Amino acid sequence: MAESFDILVIGLGAHGSSALYHLARTGKRVAGIDRLTPPHMHGSSHGQSRIIREAYHENPVYVPFVRAAYELWDELQREAGRPLLVGTGGLLLGRADTTVVVGARLSAEAHGIVYDWLEAADIRRRFPAFRAGDDTVGVFEKRAGILFPEECIKAHLEGAAVRGAEIRCGEVVETIVPSGDGVEVRTSKGRYLAGKVIVSAGAWVGELLLELRLPLTIERQVVCWFTGGGAVLQPDRMPVYIWEYMPGRLFYGFPDMGRGIKIGFHHGGRHIRPEELRQDANAEEIGEIREIARTYLAIEPVFGDASVCMYTNTPDEDFIIDEYPGCPQILVLSPCSGHGFKFSSIVGKIAGDWAMGQKAAFDLRPFAIGRW
Repeated sequence: MAESFDILVIGLGAHGSSALYHLARTGKRVAGIDRLTPPHMHGSSHGQSRIIREAYHENPVYVPFVRAAYELWDELQREAGRPLLVGTGGLLLGRADTTVVVGARLSAEAHGIVYDWLEAADIRRRFPAFRAGDDTVGVFEKRAGILFPEECIKAHLEGAAVRGAEIRCGEVVETIVPSGDGVEVRTSKGRYLAGKVIVSAGAWVGELLLELRLPLTIERQVVCWFTGGGAVLQPDRMPVYIWEYMPGRLFYGFPDMGRGIKIGFHHGGRHIRPEELRQDANAEEIGEIREIARTYLAIEPVFGDASVCMYTNTPDEDFIIDEYPGCPQILVLSPCSGHGFKFSSIVGKIAGDWAMGQKAAFDLRPFAIGRW
């Protein structure tokens, strides 16, 4: 016999856990299914820290989303009763004509975000953690900071469970098929019927929805932790940052939160299938990141640890938030491309509102499936 629910959420990582949390608050009968047991180290939402920032260099369209996300993270943090977010400020660095600097300034000015424009000497004086060359400038925003991804996912799932949501882990979804006005979902453990289904399966979304032929690539990304620095690398003196050190080449990082600084390249990893992800950073990868740290930061880096995650990239690196074409009972969420976690609090609410038949408070047209 099939189990019946009002709404099913497939995938309980960053965005799925948030969607389940918001749906559980509606009083509907809801359940979430995940092939693993989140939070875990086999997807895109691990590694202890994620940047949250408002002067969004990728596109000003994201600024209203991240503003709403901040409010929801604050609310979740109060409910959880433990830290989920810490403010450090955020610095976008590069030459004055780089995409990161131009884009951050554009978003800040388009949305009235207060920021400081820093020349190289200003950066070196104010933030001695950075070895800024004379042609480097920066956009500094005070509100940026760090989210703790594993704790955020735990908080969303705990909040969902306490409100009656059912959570099914270790269950692999095999098929998602429209059935009348609803949807039938078959898994490795059973069969479900639901009025609506939210598919937020991260790197597995393309495989689950093969018939859509979503133009996604899965990119393996390595981050490292290094010790060997001093007090200037502590969070009271070093903000989170993104540095476009060559045209189109970015690295990002975090201050020392107790285990050393964390640093990694943004994009540039090799393409894999999601089941191929391993925690297997090699000496060459670690060495490349160590050299970046040595060159651009005030540290003689001593390797401590590494972590490997996945980016699920769209061609334009924008999100997917859209109904399945021809099947309005299914919502597809892939807000990824390596910059999605900070938005998961609001994306989950958007998904919950959709399931309840409420009009989105945001313009979702830039995230339509049919844009390619």
